[in-house]
Amino acid sequence: MQNEQTSEFGRAPGNGGPVGDVAEKTRGVFADAKNAAGEVVEGLKARAATAADERKGTAADTLGTVAGALRGAAQELQQGEVSTLGTYADSAAQQLDKVAGYLREKDLKGLTRDAETFARRHPEVFLGGAFLAGILAARFIKSSRPQPSATEPFNPPHFESAGGQ
Repeated sequence: MQNEQTSEFGRAPGNGGPVGDVAEKTRGVFADAKNAAGEVVEGLKARAATAADERKGTAADTLGTVAGALRGAAQELQQGEVSTLGTYADSAAQQLDKVAGYLREKDLKGLTRDAETFARRHPEVFLGGAFLAGILAARFIKSSRPQPSATEPFNPPHFESAGGQ
Protein backbone atom coordinates (compact mmCIF):
# COMPACT_ATOMS: atom_id res chain seq x y z
CA MET A 1 0.00 0.00 0.00
CA GLN A 2 1.35 3.42 -0.95
CA ASN A 3 1.39 6.33 1.53
CA GLU A 4 1.31 9.00 -1.17
CA GLN A 5 -1.55 9.59 -3.50
CA THR A 6 -0.60 9.98 -7.09
CA SER A 7 -2.23 12.29 -9.57
CA GLU A 8 -3.23 11.28 -13.05
CA PHE A 9 0.22 12.47 -14.18
CA GLY A 10 2.01 9.99 -11.97
CA ARG A 11 3.27 12.38 -9.33
CA ALA A 12 2.03 13.32 -5.91
CA PRO A 13 0.22 16.68 -5.73
CA GLY A 14 2.53 19.50 -4.69
CA ASN A 15 5.67 17.65 -5.80
CA GLY A 16 6.04 19.33 -9.16
CA GLY A 17 4.27 18.40 -12.32
CA PRO A 18 1.82 20.61 -14.18
CA VAL A 19 -0.07 21.69 -11.06
CA GLY A 20 3.12 22.61 -9.26
CA ASP A 21 4.39 24.51 -12.30
CA VAL A 22 1.17 26.53 -12.52
CA ALA A 23 1.34 27.33 -8.82
CA GLU A 24 4.96 28.43 -9.14
CA LYS A 25 4.18 30.61 -12.16
CA THR A 26 1.23 32.13 -10.33
CA ARG A 27 3.45 32.99 -7.37
CA GLY A 28 5.93 34.58 -9.77
CA VAL A 29 3.20 36.66 -11.43
CA PHE A 30 1.91 37.83 -8.04
CA ALA A 31 5.43 38.71 -6.90
CA ASP A 32 6.01 40.71 -10.09
CA ALA A 33 2.67 42.49 -9.66
CA LYS A 34 3.49 43.27 -6.03
CA ASN A 35 6.89 44.69 -7.02
CA ALA A 36 5.35 46.77 -9.80
CA ALA A 37 2.69 48.11 -7.44
CA GLY A 38 5.39 48.99 -4.91
CA GLU A 39 7.31 50.90 -7.57
CA VAL A 40 4.17 52.79 -8.58
CA VAL A 41 3.44 53.69 -4.94
CA GLU A 42 7.00 54.88 -4.41
CA GLY A 43 6.78 56.99 -7.57
CA LEU A 44 3.51 58.53 -6.39
CA LYS A 45 5.01 59.25 -2.97
CA ALA A 46 7.97 60.98 -4.60
CA ARG A 47 5.69 63.06 -6.83
CA ALA A 48 3.50 64.00 -3.86
CA ALA A 49 6.55 65.02 -1.83
CA THR A 50 7.85 67.14 -4.72
CA ALA A 51 4.47 68.82 -5.13
CA ALA A 52 4.26 69.46 -1.37
CA ASP A 53 7.75 71.00 -1.38
CA GLU A 54 6.78 73.27 -4.26
CA ARG A 55 3.60 74.36 -2.45
CA LYS A 56 5.60 74.90 0.73
CA GLY A 57 8.05 77.11 -1.15
CA THR A 58 5.18 79.06 -2.71
CA ALA A 59 3.58 79.55 0.70
CA ALA A 60 6.88 80.75 2.16
CA ASP A 61 7.37 83.20 -0.70
CA THR A 62 3.80 84.49 -0.32
CA LEU A 63 4.27 84.98 3.42
CA GLY A 64 7.51 86.83 2.75
CA THR A 65 5.71 89.11 0.30
CA VAL A 66 2.90 89.78 2.78
CA ALA A 67 5.48 90.50 5.49
CA GLY A 68 7.22 93.01 3.22
CA ALA A 69 3.94 94.76 2.44
CA LEU A 70 3.03 94.80 6.13
CA ARG A 71 6.44 96.21 6.98
CA GLY A 72 5.91 99.02 4.45
CA ALA A 73 2.50 99.78 5.95
CA ALA A 74 4.05 99.72 9.41
CA GLN A 75 6.62 102.35 8.41
CA GLU A 76 3.89 104.62 7.09
CA LEU A 77 1.79 104.14 10.22
CA GLN A 78 4.75 104.87 12.51
CA GLN A 79 5.32 108.20 10.74
CA GLY A 80 1.70 109.22 11.24
CA GLU A 81 -0.46 109.77 14.30
CA VAL A 82 -1.09 106.07 14.90
CA SER A 83 2.47 104.96 15.64
CA THR A 84 1.30 102.22 18.03
CA LEU A 85 -0.51 100.51 15.13
CA GLY A 86 2.71 100.75 13.16
CA THR A 87 4.55 98.99 15.98
CA TYR A 88 1.98 96.17 15.96
CA ALA A 89 2.16 95.90 12.17
CA ASP A 90 5.96 95.72 12.30
CA SER A 91 5.78 93.01 14.96
CA ALA A 92 3.33 91.03 12.80
CA ALA A 93 5.67 91.42 9.81
CA GLN A 94 8.56 90.03 11.86
CA GLN A 95 6.46 87.02 12.88
CA LEU A 96 5.47 86.38 9.27
CA ASP A 97 9.13 86.51 8.28
CA LYS A 98 9.90 83.93 10.97
CA VAL A 99 7.13 81.63 9.72
CA ALA A 100 8.34 82.03 6.11
CA GLY A 101 11.90 81.18 7.17
CA TYR A 102 10.66 78.16 9.13
CA LEU A 103 8.78 76.88 6.07
CA ARG A 104 11.86 77.34 3.88
CA GLU A 105 14.22 75.46 6.21
CA LYS A 106 12.00 72.51 7.19
CA ASP A 107 11.25 69.54 5.00
CA LEU A 108 7.84 67.88 4.84
CA LYS A 109 8.68 65.24 7.45
CA GLY A 110 9.95 67.91 9.84
CA LEU A 111 6.79 69.97 9.42
CA THR A 112 4.63 66.91 10.04
CA ARG A 113 6.64 65.95 13.12
CA ASP A 114 6.42 69.50 14.52
CA ALA A 115 2.65 69.62 13.91
CA GLU A 116 2.19 66.29 15.71
CA THR A 117 4.27 67.47 18.65
CA PHE A 118 2.31 70.71 18.88
CA ALA A 119 -1.00 68.82 18.65
CA ARG A 120 0.05 66.54 21.53
CA ARG A 121 1.16 69.43 23.73
CA HIS A 122 -1.73 71.80 22.94
CA PRO A 123 -4.67 69.76 21.63
CA GLU A 124 -7.21 72.52 22.34
CA VAL A 125 -5.29 75.08 20.30
CA PHE A 126 -4.67 72.59 17.50
CA LEU A 127 -8.34 71.56 17.29
CA GLY A 128 -9.47 75.19 17.48
CA GLY A 129 -7.09 76.10 14.67
CA ALA A 130 -8.29 73.17 12.58
CA PHE A 131 -11.89 74.24 13.18
CA LEU A 132 -11.14 77.83 12.11
CA ALA A 133 -9.22 76.62 9.08
CA GLY A 134 -12.23 74.49 8.11
CA ILE A 135 -14.58 77.46 8.43
CA LEU A 136 -12.26 79.64 6.34
CA ALA A 137 -11.92 76.92 3.71
CA ALA A 138 -15.70 76.52 3.54
CA ARG A 139 -16.18 80.28 3.16
CA PHE A 140 -13.54 80.39 0.44
CA ILE A 141 -15.10 77.50 -1.46
CA LYS A 142 -18.56 78.99 -1.09
CA SER A 143 -17.43 82.41 -2.31
CA SER A 144 -15.53 80.99 -5.28
CA ARG A 145 -18.59 79.14 -6.58
CA PRO A 146 -20.22 80.97 -9.52
CA GLN A 147 -23.42 82.69 -8.47
CA PRO A 148 -26.44 82.66 -10.79
CA SER A 149 -26.96 86.04 -12.39
CA ALA A 150 -30.14 88.04 -11.81
CA THR A 151 -30.98 87.97 -15.52
CA GLU A 152 -31.04 84.17 -15.74
CA PRO A 153 -34.45 82.64 -15.00
CA PHE A 154 -34.69 80.08 -12.25
CA ASN A 155 -35.08 76.63 -13.79
CA PRO A 156 -35.79 74.04 -11.11
CA PRO A 157 -34.79 70.47 -11.94
CA HIS A 158 -37.47 68.45 -13.72
CA PHE A 159 -38.36 65.12 -12.14
CA GLU A 160 -40.48 62.57 -13.89
CA SER A 161 -43.20 60.78 -12.00
CA ALA A 162 -42.82 57.13 -11.06
CA GLY A 163 -45.08 56.18 -13.97
CA GLY A 164 -42.39 57.33 -16.44
CA GLN A 165 -44.64 59.78 -18.37
